[in-house]
Amino acid sequence: MQVRTSVALRLHVWQALRIGMQVMNKYLTVRRIEFVITYLCNSKCRHCQLGEETERQGFPSHIDKDIAVEIVRKVGRKYKPESIMTFGGEPLLYPEVVYAIHKEATRMRIPVRDVITNGFWSRRAGEIEETAYNLAKSGVTEVSISVDAFHQEFVPLKIVKKVAESLLKAGIAHVSWNPCWVISKDNDNPYNKKTRAVLKELETELQIAESNGNVAQPEGRALFWLQDFLPKKVRIPEEKCGDMPYTERLNRVKTISVEPDGRVAVCKDFRIGSAYERDIIDIIENYDPFSIPEARAIVEDGLGGLMRWAKTKGVKADPKGYYNVCDMCRDIRKRARQQQLVKESSRKTARKNTYDFKSRQLKHGQSSFA
Repeated sequence: MQVRTSVALRLHVWQALRIGMQVMNKYLTVRRIEFVITYLCNSKCRHCQLGEETERQGFPSHIDKDIAVEIVRKVGRKYKPESIMTFGGEPLLYPEVVYAIHKEATRMRIPVRDVITNGFWSRRAGEIEETAYNLAKSGVTEVSISVDAFHQEFVPLKIVKKVAESLLKAGIAHVSWNPCWVISKDNDNPYNKKTRAVLKELETELQIAESNGNVAQPEGRALFWLQDFLPKKVRIPEEKCGDMPYTERLNRVKTISVEPDGRVAVCKDFRIGSAYERDIIDIIENYDPFSIPEARAIVEDGLGGLMRWAKTKGVKADPKGYYNVCDMCRDIRKRARQQQLVKESSRKTARKNTYDFKSRQLKHGQSSFA
């Protein structure tokens, strides 16, 4: 009897595991959730990838708190992600949303709970301390503070120091400086010299680690302010999809990014659905890059495949060239979408004109159907 029970139990467990594996998406296994809380910010850094305010107007001011919490709960239960991050814009323009997300992430036992901030929460010491306390209370385990030549044009170092001190005092052990470099960390340009000076001043007063940081990308405001430091454009970039920082191959995705309007992205501007319109698990489970023509083209044959797909849409590569593979991919897909919208608009106009013409014929008793 014991043997039969043991066999039956193992069979039941095996079937349960088999069912579980069947519903997991082989192209998208969520190990990390990122929330862009808002695209708004209280500074106007020259290197910002988001561009000017006019480019952000198509988005709501911030992500819906209840939907964000629901995403954390559902994804946390099913996928057991290793980390979660909130950033922006400046995420702490909407602190209650940030607190709620990390509180739920703590409840879901997501081990790494990170915030990236410029630290400009307030000019008042008491309010800074309160925000730090609430971040710790909500379960945040790491805070990366952006400090460099760009941020310090707008954020006084006195405030940044107070923020860091308050976070440590509140019990958040992993606080780090997160600089942005121009060209590379080792390059000796005016912006990097200023960033080194900022870090040196902070280092003399606070024993806080410096992260690897990041490098300014040829996007947004950087296209204007940093044009003398950007790489040369090439006709066809050599990199492959997934080679650039913070990107993954479209058939091996482990990170989802949720934008302020609820859209879910698996790569920059590569959105696969809206959590405001569909269940997040449904979006994840039904993601199939081979069912999306442009994604399939990229996965199967890189930029060459993307160009052949674009040709069917009447889109050619920009003769001026591109900075990198991401720049080319975004441009091609953006212009293809624009072409599609023009065609759809033309078809709607043609149908309306046909309808109006037939309506006039019927009104005057001249219908061609008579």
